[in-house]
Amino acid sequence: MATYTGTEAYTSTGSTTLGGTANGAGLVQKAYDRLVEFQLRATPLIRSVADKRPAQQAMPGSSVALQIYNDLDKATTALQETPDLDAVAIGTPSVKTVTLGEYGNAALVTRALQLYSLADVDPAVANMIAFNMADSIDDVAQAELLNGTQVARIGARTSTSAVTATDTLTAASVRKAVAKLRSGKAAARKGSYYWAGIHPEVSHDLRAETGMAAWRDPHSYQSNENIWSGEIGSFEGAYFVESPRLYSAVDGADGSTGTRTAASGVSGTKVFVVTATVAGTYKVGDKVSGTGIATGAKITAIAADGVTITVDLANTGTVSGTITFTPVAKVYRTFLAGQQALAEAVAEEPHVVIGPVTDKLNRFRPIGWYGVLGFKVYREEALYRIESSSSIAI
Repeated sequence: MATYTGTEAYTSTGSTTLGGTANGAGLVQKAYDRLVEFQLRATPLIRSVADKRPAQQAMPGSSVALQIYNDLDKATTALQETPDLDAVAIGTPSVKTVTLGEYGNAALVTRALQLYSLADVDPAVANMIAFNMADSIDDVAQAELLNGTQVARIGARTSTSAVTATDTLTAASVRKAVAKLRSGKAAARKGSYYWAGIHPEVSHDLRAETGMAAWRDPHSYQSNENIWSGEIGSFEGAYFVESPRLYSAVDGADGSTGTRTAASGVSGTKVFVVTATVAGTYKVGDKVSGTGIATGAKITAIAADGVTITVDLANTGTVSGTITFTPVAKVYRTFLAGQQALAEAVAEEPHVVIGPVTDKLNRFRPIGWYGVLGFKVYREEALYRIESSSSIAI
């Protein structure tokens, strides 16, 4: 009777990944699925907030001036019978200027890649270019939304850097934002509702809040279908759209500090290793201080092992001794908007461009996207931003 040695004699590839030399092992190869999937993507949605556009643009230009008439002062004094009225001058219109910019990106597909690739490259690259276009323009639009001047922070914090990790979104803050929009005479976007863009991790706290005036009670007693499906729906005068695209940054208040000892580093470099037996609970964006570490240093990357970290501006000398990590709260931005909160001017709508093949052997096939446009907060009264943290912030 044959003795099993733990090795398939005819098909084992030994310690190599592909192929082998013993017996028929050279005929056994790794198989690949020719369908290559794309990364998970969040649907672009911020640009849809820009519902104000030039209607009668006079000429092309590098910027577009959008004007708003100022109403006359109220006339509340009763007229006398015989004297004529004194005419009043029409006020100078308010001007909002949208500055246009060129935006674009490009990739190159070579003839060799087309011939060698096991997957169909051309449609995949076209798909990635098209998504990159929508993805990029959405971020450009959101960057302008962040310039809105109406802002509230949970806990009555006076600045973004004062928002703590426990300052989570509440129903009261939503009510306040809607009240401010209505007080500013902002027109609703859908029926009597304002648009609200909210990050899922912030939505979690809003929906978890309990009490008679919180989100859950009216949904539980009227219709619990939204709870089962995870839809946040409408609440307190706003209809909520959840998306991970909503802006967040590690730019809140400092938390309690933690230490790690015996760090090593090389003068002038940005990478050092924390020689700890367990990974820390720090995250990208947290502050770092210690011997040989420059002021203002922050973590920019954390390796899979949890103890190898990359620090921006880490070294003024050799890192040594005890180093201190200061957690920084992650702050999320929730936007509420009425009509004409954001304006958009377009000289050339972003579109996919198939570039010319100009090399001598026709081997290089460029594809990209290009557009000329800009965004500007148009009616400050119609835009409100709430800054908060999340109890499940990563």
